Amino acid sequence: MTHSDADYIRFDPFEGDEAEIKCRSVRLVKVRKPQSCFFGMEPLHGDQHVIRPGERARYEKALIDGSFWGRYYVCLPCMDKWLADVLGDIEEAT
Repeated sequence: MTHSDADYIRFDPFEGDEAEIKCRSVRLVKVRKPQSCFFGMEPLHGDQHVIRPGERARYEKALIDGSFWGRYYVCLPCMDKWLADVLGDIEEAT
């Protein structure tokens, strides 16, 4: 299952997080260098995979709690899995 570019940008994996977020930028990019997938880095369930050059990913950066710049990449297959879970939960609730 794949989703539209707008879906990848609109849905926020960190929605509900209580951090103060400023100067946020979200976009889809074609990575130029190998990047760790943020979802793949999850300690219990992540497989530590890497997004390879030429692959598309969601890229987000923001000033977090006014003290540091956070940035991450998530590969589109991981976004597809996450969106399937989120959208399935939304559909079940209606």
